[in-house]
Amino acid sequence: MNIRWKLFTTISTALVINLAVGYYAFISFRQATDDANRITEHTFSVVAQSLNTQVHFKKQVQEWKNILIRGHQAELYAQYLDQFQREEQLTQQSINNLLELLEPGTVSWKAARDFQQAHETLGRQYRNALNTNRNITGDTYIEIDRDVRGIDRQPTKLMDQVVDAALNYKTARLEQIAQQQSEVEQGILFAVIGLLTLTVITLVWFADRLIARPIAEATRVARRISRGDLDGVIPTRGNDEAGELLRALKTMQESVAISQGKLKQEQLRLAERVERRTRALNIANAELARAAKTKDMFLATMSHELRTPLTTIMGLTEMLQDQLYGPVNSGQGRSLGTIQESSRHLLTLINDILDVAKVESGKMVLKWDYLPVDQLAEASLRMVRQPANSKKHHLIQQIDPAVKLIHGDGRRLKQLLVNLLGNAIKFTPEGGTIGLDITALNNNTGIEIAVWDNGIGIEEEQQPHLFEPFVQLDNDSTRRYSGTGLGLTLVKRMAELHGGKVSVESSPGQGSRFTIILPWCSDDNSAHHHKLSREHDKESSKHPQSLAEKTLLLTEDNPANRTMVSDFLQLQGFKVVSTSSGTDALRLAYEHLPDIILMDIQLSDMDGLEVARQLRKHPLLANTPIIALTALAMPGDRERCLEAGMDDYLSKPAGLKEIYQRLLTYL
Repeated sequence: MNIRWKLFTTISTALVINLAVGYYAFISFRQATDDANRITEHTFSVVAQSLNTQVHFKKQVQEWKNILIRGHQAELYAQYLDQFQREEQLTQQSINNLLELLEPGTVSWKAARDFQQAHETLGRQYRNALNTNRNITGDTYIEIDRDVRGIDRQPTKLMDQVVDAALNYKTARLEQIAQQQSEVEQGILFAVIGLLTLTVITLVWFADRLIARPIAEATRVARRISRGDLDGVIPTRGNDEAGELLRALKTMQESVAISQGKLKQEQLRLAERVERRTRALNIANAELARAAKTKDMFLATMSHELRTPLTTIMGLTEMLQDQLYGPVNSGQGRSLGTIQESSRHLLTLINDILDVAKVESGKMVLKWDYLPVDQLAEASLRMVRQPANSKKHHLIQQIDPAVKLIHGDGRRLKQLLVNLLGNAIKFTPEGGTIGLDITALNNNTGIEIAVWDNGIGIEEEQQPHLFEPFVQLDNDSTRRYSGTGLGLTLVKRMAELHGGKVSVESSPGQGSRFTIILPWCSDDNSAHHHKLSREHDKESSKHPQSLAEKTLLLTEDNPANRTMVSDFLQLQGFKVVSTSSGTDALRLAYEHLPDIILMDIQLSDMDGLEVARQLRKHPLLANTPIIALTALAMPGDRERCLEAGMDDYLSKPAGLKEIYQRLLTYL
C-alpha cells in the first residue's frame, strides 16, 4: 500500500467517527429542541385555557351582580339569570378541558381541581340565595349580597395558582432539558477532542514516518547533488512514493554526472567561440566609433566646404543682380534669379541634412522661450506667401483666442511650420486652399497646430512612411515633385524634441491634414507677467536694479503683442512707452528721449525704416540703440534694417527672454 492509500484510510476512519459523533449530537439537539417546544406549547395551552376559564368565571360573577342590581324587573331578571347559567356551564366546560391538559397529581392539577369544587360550591350558594329571596327589592338586595359576598375570591386565587404552577413547571422542565443537553454536549466535546487528538497523533506519526523522513533524506541527496558531489550512495528501499523518489534521484545523479562531463567539454568550446566573437565585436565597435566620428567630421567639413562656395555664389549673384559690375539684360537677370533660387534651395538642403544629423546624434539643443503665437503664425506664413501667391493659393489662418504664448524654440517651431506649409503649397494645384489652425485642447493639456490643404492627398498605405528620412512617395502623382524627403522627418523630430507628436490624415484627391500636438497650459499665457530670475541676468553685466532708470520706446502695430511685451518689460524694470504708428513713435521719441528703442517695420502710417532714418537725424537720438522687431525674414531684410540706421535685428517670432537678453546687451 502506498502513502496515499495509507493516509486516505486513516483520514477516512477519523472522518467516519467524526460524522457518527456529529450525527449523535444532531439527534440529541433535535430531541432536546422538540421536548422544549412541546413543553412550551403545552404550557401555552394550559395558560390559555386557564385564562379562558377565568374569563367565563368573571362573566358569571358579573351576571350575578346584574341579577342583584336589576332583578326587581321580571324581564331583566329572566335574561340575566339565563346568561348567568350559560356562563356557569361554559366555566365548568372550560375547567374540565383544563383538567384534561394537566398531569394528575401535580400542583397545577390540584389547584384546578380545587377551583372546580369551589366553583360548584359558589353556584349552589348563589342559587340558595335566590331561592331564599324570590322577590328582589332594595332591602333584599343588600341581604343577598351580604350572604354571598367574597365567595368568588377563592376560585380566582385558585386559577392564578394554576397559571403560576404551569409556568413553574415549564421553567423546571426546560432547566432539566438544558442540564441534560449540557451533559450531552460536554460528552460530545470530550469525544471530539479525544478523537481529534488521536487523529492528529496518527497523522503526525504517518507524516513523519512516510513523508518527512523520506523527504529529509531526498533533500540531503538533492543538496549534495547541487553542490556537485555526484559520488555519494543513495539508499533505495520500499515501493511507495518515497522509494520512487529516491530511485529517481539516483537516476538523476547518474544523468547529471554524464551531463557534467559533456557540459565541461561544451563550455570549453563555447568559451573559445565567445572569445572570438568578443574580439569581432570589439573590432566592429571600434569601426562604428570611427564611422560615427568620420560622419561628424564629414558633415562639418561638407558644411564648411559647401557653404563657403555657396555663400560666394549667392553674394556674387546678388551683386550682379544689383548691377554693381555693370548693367545686365533681361535674359541675364532671369538666369541670375534662377542661380539665386537654386543656391537658396541648396543651402536649405544642406541645413536640413545637418539638422537631421544633429537630431539623430542627440546634439540638437533647443533654446526655450515664450513666443507669441500670432507672431509665430505670421512669420511662418510670410516665409511661404510668395510661392503661394505664385500658384494663386488662398491662405487661411485661424488662431484660438485662448492661446497667446507658447513655450518652445522659436526658430525650430518656425522651421517646423514652414516645412509643413511648403509641402502643402508644393502638393496643392493652382487655386487651392491652405490653412493654418492653432487651437487649445479641451482638457487644457496642450495645443493643436494643424496645417491642411485640398491638394492631391496621400494613399493610406504610404502614410506610415511619410516621416522616414530620404523617403519620397513613389507614385505617379508625386514623382514629378522634387524634394529630399527630409522636411517631414525634421517636423517629426522637432515635435518630439518639444515633447509633442505629429499625425496625418489624408485622402487621395481631397487633401491632407498634418496635426502637431504640443504641451501647453493656460498658465503659459501669463508668462509675460512673471519676473525673470537672477540666473537670466548673469549673461549680461546689467542688473535689474539699474533698469528702473531706463526708458524704452516700443513700436508695435499689433495691440495684443504690444501690450504683452510692454507688460513683460515693465515687470523686468523698464519704463516703457509704446505706440502703434510711426508718427507717434517720432513724437514720443522726441518727448521722452528713450535709452533704447524696439521698432516694428510694418506700421500703419510710416514704416519702421523711415522712422529709424528720421530718428538718426536728431542729435540726441543719433546714437540711441534701435532694434528691429519684425516678421520680415527674407534675405536682404536684415541688411535693409541696418542700412536704415538700426543697430540690431530680431526676427519674429521672438521670445520674451530673447528680447530681454538682446536689450541688456545694448544697455
